[in-house]
Amino acid sequence: MSFFNLTFNNNENTEIVDKFIDEYAQWHNTGKTPDMGSLDVNYTLELQKKRLDENNVRKEVVFDTKESSFKQALKCFTVTDRGDYKSDVACKDYKVTETFFVNNKKKKKRKNKRNFYATITRLLNQNAGGAVACPNCGAISDVQDLLTGCKSCGTRFIIDDLFPKVTNFYHIKDEADLIRKILKPSMLICVLGMIATVMSYSLISNINNGNIVQGSDDFVFQIVQCVIVGLIYGTVSGYILWAAFILIWMMIGAIKSLFLLGPHVRAKTQLPKVMRQIDPNFSYEFFIGKVINLMKLMIFSDDYTNLAAYDGKPMQNKFKDIIDVKYDSTVKFNGFKINGSYCYVDITAYTTVLKIDCGDVKKAKEKFRIVVCKNINAIADAGFSIKKVSCKSCGGSFDATREHNCPYCGNPYHLGNDDWVVIEFNKE
Repeated sequence: MSFFNLTFNNNENTEIVDKFIDEYAQWHNTGKTPDMGSLDVNYTLELQKKRLDENNVRKEVVFDTKESSFKQALKCFTVTDRGDYKSDVACKDYKVTETFFVNNKKKKKRKNKRNFYATITRLLNQNAGGAVACPNCGAISDVQDLLTGCKSCGTRFIIDDLFPKVTNFYHIKDEADLIRKILKPSMLICVLGMIATVMSYSLISNINNGNIVQGSDDFVFQIVQCVIVGLIYGTVSGYILWAAFILIWMMIGAIKSLFLLGPHVRAKTQLPKVMRQIDPNFSYEFFIGKVINLMKLMIFSDDYTNLAAYDGKPMQNKFKDIIDVKYDSTVKFNGFKINGSYCYVDITAYTTVLKIDCGDVKKAKEKFRIVVCKNINAIADAGFSIKKVSCKSCGGSFDATREHNCPYCGNPYHLGNDDWVVIEFNKE
């Protein structure tokens, strides 16, 4: 039963990230949502698991830290909102192996190194030993006692929104790791290929010119000489060829990146500039984490009719073939405006998605344009959950993922008065 927000400990970011990663990996196998995940994070995971199950897709994930660049999670920054919460965005790199099965047949396997970003939110200045009334019998007990069982009635309560929690997460591919994977194999291929080419050319040329005659006194010497020439000149020319290949490959990659670099830099500079006019505590990375979670919510929700996270024109979900989505660490800032007491942010997120297509799993690059809205007077609350909202009219608490109107007074609930809500969503 969820009824109270308290901080019971101050676990280090590394412990929290590692625990969440372990639970996240287990979620793929068992469907059990992570204990370290917030209500909203776990709700999105539940929707994705449902999508996977509907398509008879099973995903196995293994996170390995043996090749991690750093053993401890790096704290990228800290955000303290105007309420009682403090959030750290921590990063740790993992070697990730993902295997996809469709109808128990292996369809795709991918292995790469990724940087995992987790927003860890803590509730400040709370008394973990505070006395509260048992929600079942009314007896006064310590909150911690209710976890093991009320002393009066014995009822044990599962408090699923205790902090610290991972309130947002995403992971992006480590491009440096991709370069490292390419360097050694490509150099070996180029060098061995050129050695074989030069050696073969030297042998054939000398045979055709009559320099190598089988049975002659210097036959073996001539063969050895051709082999040495092939090794020396082949190694040098192979290395030059490999260097030219890497240079051209990196130049092509750089040219491609330039088309994304400009918009991405503009987003990281312009968005905080305009947003801090209305929210001095605005954090770009924290906001992007929110948007990515909303994007996943829109992709994996089958029906938008009663989805409080969407407050736009009636539409159908056109992305039901997507079973997984990864943020590619790039966004484009399309615009910002204030209309009355609401602000609107329009961005495009660059992603890599996996789709189910005729029983097969296919990868594609997709750009999703999302417009989000929020009341500029809403107090930032990192502990806010769409799973547990309060009606502005009657004060009733309910799950806004299931109800768009308050079940007590019937008035419509608008998420934009408390947190970011999606106004428009589509592929670009």
